[in-house]
Amino acid sequence: MKYLILVLFCLLIQSCSDCTNVYFTENDKTWFTNYNVGDKLIFKSQLNNYDTIFITNKVIKEPKGECNPFVSEFDKDFVRIDYEIKKDTFKLVNDYFVQIAANENLKDASPVIRLLNMEYSNSRNNLPTTKASDLNSDWKNVYTFDKDNCPYSNLNGRFGLTEFQWDKKYGLVSYKNDKGEKWILIKKE
Repeated sequence: MKYLILVLFCLLIQSCSDCTNVYFTENDKTWFTNYNVGDKLIFKSQLNNYDTIFITNKVIKEPKGECNPFVSEFDKDFVRIDYEIKKDTFKLVNDYFVQIAANENLKDASPVIRLLNMEYSNSRNNLPTTKASDLNSDWKNVYTFDKDNCPYSNLNGRFGLTEFQWDKKYGLVSYKNDKGEKWILIKKE
């Protein structure tokens, strides 16, 4: 009998709670609209080493007004993109590349971006200032993520990544390691 009362009470609370749908802003969408499953990004370093990133999965969750009142009163847009990277001749990492959830408290959401051993994740929405790239004149709004603004910079330390650059329109455009080798996006297929 106690369990029946508890279940009925929980159902009553859930049916009485308000659920607010939270949608991405147009600015939020720039973090993931440039990538789709099957995309292949080819990077070349100044040492003529090639890396290829394959977009392997893209999960999109749109709000439907289905909230769990014990967790949150918000049902948010959410996207996660997974990748696999092939460095030179061997495949080595399968992980998520970008994930972002719409933010109910701020105008724009802040993404989580993970590449090899670096992850940018900032809940306070303090993105670095964008600048034009000196690598390609088409890359006009480039964020630079490095050890100063990436709180998780040794997730898989054997790759020694120290920086990556992300253009708002083109996505990942370059990255470099602790030995000074820098890979630049040469083609997206």
